[in-house]
Amino acid sequence: MRNSYLKEVRSKLNNSRFFFGRNKVMSKALGSDQADEYKENLHLVSKLLTGEVGLLFSNDEPSYTIDFFKNYSESDYAKAGFVSTVSITVPAGELFRGDSFVSSVLNDDVDMGAEDEKDSLYGAEHFPPNMEPQLRSLGLPTQLVKGKIHCAYDYNLVSKGQILNPKQAQLLKLFGVKLATFKVKLLCSWKNDGSFTTLK
Repeated sequence: MRNSYLKEVRSKLNNSRFFFGRNKVMSKALGSDQADEYKENLHLVSKLLTGEVGLLFSNDEPSYTIDFFKNYSESDYAKAGFVSTVSITVPAGELFRGDSFVSSVLNDDVDMGAEDEKDSLYGAEHFPPNMEPQLRSLGLPTQLVKGKIHCAYDYNLVSKGQILNPKQAQLLKLFGVKLATFKVKLLCSWKNDGSFTTLK
């Protein structure tokens, strides 16, 4: 779980504590089988400790916690290996990033006239000139024109259905494009009376 989201979730669930660590260590603490489990049915929780997981201890009712995570999601930057849900082309000309760039490249259904396009770029955030070598090293055909970074030609950054490589993921982050959704999936719940419920 990313730190920024973890802080937000912790502040909203202030009756709860999160534990992240090595799965084998957490499994050992709970008990890996029925014979050495700390409390009844904890070995069932232990068996689910594989991959990117953590433990959440809470004084809240399970229904409250389940509902919270069912409704909690945040836009996030896609990592390498993510399958793109859209095609993005960086247009030739002066480069900009942030909300203006995102709305201009992702709003395919809107036919912007020249005046509308000009208005949409009002207050756009431009890349500082010293970032030109970094953008070029990531594969973008950039050049400095009068101290401003320009894209030499229309550049297809990613196509819909394409698996992102590390350079594409980094470029999308630099442009401020969030294609992924951060969400926590609850796998099970365990109560102090030993009751265990699978949630997935």
